[in-house]
Amino acid sequence: MAAAAAGPRLYRPRRPERTVLYRALAAEFERFLGVYEDRFERTHGYFRRAVEKAVYRYLDCGIFAHGVARAHCSECGHDVLVAFSCKLRCLCPSCHQKRELLWTEWAAELLAEVPHRQVVFTIPKRLRIYFRFDRKLLGELPGCAWRAIRLYFRAWFDGQPVVPGAVGFLQTAGELLGWHPHLHVLLSDGGWLPDGTFRHLLAFDSSAIEKLFRAEVLRLLDARSKISEEVVANLLSWRHSGFSVHAGAPVDSRPEAVRLGRYGIRCPLVLERLSWDETSGEIGYRARAGHRDGRGDCVARWDVLEFLARVLDHVPDPGQQLLRYWGWYSNAARGRRERIEGRASAAPAGDSATDPDEVESRRRRLTWSQLIRKVYELDPLLCPYCGSQLEIVAFVVDWVSLRRLLTHLGFAPQQPEPLAHAPPHDAEPRRAHA
Repeated sequence: MAAAAAGPRLYRPRRPERTVLYRALAAEFERFLGVYEDRFERTHGYFRRAVEKAVYRYLDCGIFAHGVARAHCSECGHDVLVAFSCKLRCLCPSCHQKRELLWTEWAAELLAEVPHRQVVFTIPKRLRIYFRFDRKLLGELPGCAWRAIRLYFRAWFDGQPVVPGAVGFLQTAGELLGWHPHLHVLLSDGGWLPDGTFRHLLAFDSSAIEKLFRAEVLRLLDARSKISEEVVANLLSWRHSGFSVHAGAPVDSRPEAVRLGRYGIRCPLVLERLSWDETSGEIGYRARAGHRDGRGDCVARWDVLEFLARVLDHVPDPGQQLLRYWGWYSNAARGRRERIEGRASAAPAGDSATDPDEVESRRRRLTWSQLIRKVYELDPLLCPYCGSQLEIVAFVVDWVSLRRLLTHLGFAPQQPEPLAHAPPHDAEPRRAHA
C-alpha cells in the first residue's frame, strides 16, 4: 500500500487509432489499392504484396479488439489489459522504437571503447530509381560502402591487416519522406591488428572514400545490366557526381557512439510531425528546423493518397536486412574472439539449457515492460491500486471471450469491422517485382 500512497506513475496504453497515420490507412488504404496501378505504379514500381500484409498487421497493433494479454494483481484482484503489437519495421513507430531500444542495449556491449564517427553515403538522384524498383539490388548497396571503407583502410595502413569495426544502417527515406536510399555507417576511427592492438586513423579523407564508393556502385549497376558504359562515362564527366560521403567528427565515449547509431536506425516517419487538414483533406508533414522544401516552407503537404504512397514506399520486404555488422564487429570476428578467449567452451557440449550463446541472447532480450520503463521511466506491470507487481495470466484472441472481458472491465466492446479487400486489377497474378 505504500507504493499506492506515494502515487506511482501509471502506464496508460497508447491509442494508435487517434494518430494521423492510423486514421489515413484505416480510411483510405482500400481506395489507395484501387488507384495504385493507374496513379503510382509508374513512379513507385509494382505494388508489393508485403506492403498490404504489413498495413493490415499495423491496423491491428495496439487495438484491444484484436487480442490482449491479461495482467492480474494477486494482492487486490485488479486486471490490466495489454494489446498485442505488430512488431513491424519502418511502418509502426511504436514497434520500431522497441527495435531501437533493443539495439541500444546490444550496442552498449558490442562497441569497443575507442573513438567512433558517423559516415553517411548517398547516391545521385539519377540512380535512385534502380534501387526503388529492385529491392534485391537495394540490399547490395551497403556492401559498396563497406568495400570502399576497406580499400581506404588498406591503402592508409600500407596493406597491413588493420580491420575497422563498422555497423551499417540502411535508410530509404529523405527528410520529407521522399525516396532517398542512403547509408549511415557507425565506424571505428581506426582498426585492430590480429593480435588485438588498436591503430588510430590519423586522417579521414571523405573525397577519397567517395571516389571508391562511386566506383563500387557503378560497378554493381553495370554488373546487373542496369546502366550502360555510356551512362557511366556521362556520370564520370559531371563536375559534381552526385555521390557524397559525409563524415562527422569522432566521438570518444561509447554512449555517444550508441547515440549516433540510434539515429541511424530511427524510424522514417515521426508521428508528431504529422497533421491532417480536414477541410482540404491534405496531410502535412513538418520538417526539422532549418530544412526547406521547394516551396520555401518547413511543411510539405500532400493529398492522403500521395502521403500513403510515400510512407509505404519505405516498408521493407520480409527478410530484408537493414542492419549490417562488418569487420571487427561482424558475427564471424566476434565468434573467433570468443573461441580464442575460451568463453564458447564454458558449458558442456550439447547442453542447450546452459549454452553461453543462448544465455547471452536471453540476457539481451528485453521484455515489453522493460522497454516501457526505458522510454517512460515507469513500470507498466505495476498495479495502479496497490502498487504490487502484476502477472500475465492469459492471452485472449477470441472475439466472444474478448467481448465478455472488455464488458467486465468497463470497456466499450466494439467488434472491428474487417476492411473489404479491393478487387484484383486483372485475372492474372501480378508481375514479379523488377
